[in-house]
Amino acid sequence: MPQCQPHDMLGREAHYSRQANFLGKAQAGAFPNTASRTTIRLSSSLLAVGIFLSGVLVNPLNPSEVSKIVFADFFILSGAILFLLASIDRYGVLSLGIHQNTRAIFLLLGAFLLWVFLSGLVALFVYDQPFGAFIMTVANYSYGAVICVVIVAASAVPGNGRLFILAYVLGVVLVSGFSALAMFAEAPAWVYHGGGRIKSTSQSVNQLAAFVAPALPLALILGLGRSISGWTTVLFVFAAALGILALIGTGSRTAVVLLVVSLLLVVVAALFYWSSKRGLASTILLSCVMVALGLGVLTAEFEDVGSSAIPEFAQTLARPLDRFLAPDTVEGSLGPRYDQIVAVWSNWVDYPVFGIGPGNFKSFSSSVYEVHNTYLGTLIEIGVPGLFFLLLFQASICATALQRSVSQVSLERRIQAFAAFAAFLIVSLYGLGSFGLRQRPFWIQAGFAIGVVNYYWMVSGTLTGRHVRCSA
Repeated sequence: MPQCQPHDMLGREAHYSRQANFLGKAQAGAFPNTASRTTIRLSSSLLAVGIFLSGVLVNPLNPSEVSKIVFADFFILSGAILFLLASIDRYGVLSLGIHQNTRAIFLLLGAFLLWVFLSGLVALFVYDQPFGAFIMTVANYSYGAVICVVIVAASAVPGNGRLFILAYVLGVVLVSGFSALAMFAEAPAWVYHGGGRIKSTSQSVNQLAAFVAPALPLALILGLGRSISGWTTVLFVFAAALGILALIGTGSRTAVVLLVVSLLLVVVAALFYWSSKRGLASTILLSCVMVALGLGVLTAEFEDVGSSAIPEFAQTLARPLDRFLAPDTVEGSLGPRYDQIVAVWSNWVDYPVFGIGPGNFKSFSSSVYEVHNTYLGTLIEIGVPGLFFLLLFQASICATALQRSVSQVSLERRIQAFAAFAAFLIVSLYGLGSFGLRQRPFWIQAGFAIGVVNYYWMVSGTLTGRHVRCSA
């Protein structure tokens, strides 16, 4: 009779089923041949470059409104294709390092994509939805899902998860560097959004917040890990400081709210994981207290004397403070968002199952804007079932990562899980102010969060009694 033993929880010696043998081959360096190992390295590097460039929504070397070629997509697609090709085993079977628990999460994502497609078909034949809007939206969501899945699978290769996160943080440094330049000195015209607001390399101030805001908790919380070197910790702190400036420079209410929530999550992490790096945790807590006091004093002075209370470099804060502290009416405070909320709320009950069709809001409502809310936009465009699948997908990611952050695993893994949870929570909250589902940061952060727990599942092999290593 064969004798079965549980997998080594430290992951020093992992053996997996044929369906999940990719990680085992990566750890052992036993890819079928040298060409495959080279392809894996090349594909991972291309994906990292694509992640690095994902904050550059308009190429700063050619920043015209006509030319919107985004090199990030070229690198991401090239890396994804190469990675999938290298993951085909000698039997012709696609073999990815994706655990059964992870597949259950992806099943929810698949259900969402299927409902998007069905909604589009109904809208095409019933509501005469423009075919182009249908194809573009389905392609957009599908591309986002590919980004997420490939990041998760590639992160199962040891070292890739850290590579991708480092690439993201460096991308934040690049994007936020332009914002800092615009705040303290003259910058190229394409860095500005209008009215003194700063969009850096993005097409709008809102898109910048989607990329930069999740990096604050991601970088600062990961920096608490003992495995993070001193120089990497310095980079993470520097990126967070630049990111704070970039968010202030947008003059966006959404960005300011995300900044506050991000700092609160960082404070929670510093208190919860105090024993890991007490010096950094103390610095984070002291800095956050100083920022909170500074914002409190600034807000009080702003109510008394107006924008003159704000330093010259941070004048963009006057706009969100004015909207928060002295709104004339709800309509005036929300701007175009108010009309969109009214349009969605008064029409979704007429299209509760399939919605009006993915990407069809502009044509349906004669609006010049898409819905500035991921969840309301999903409700009106693909119906209640579509919104349900999306929320369930997001909830499963948050719950899984949060559970891992408080479970009986090593402190390092708990910190990684909480950092991934916090970053994904921020990008999900961003969806309350913009349609973040159609932007790369949502899918990248989903890939990071799922990738962290997927890697743990793969190296620990814990799911059910069937996941045991057997020897004759």
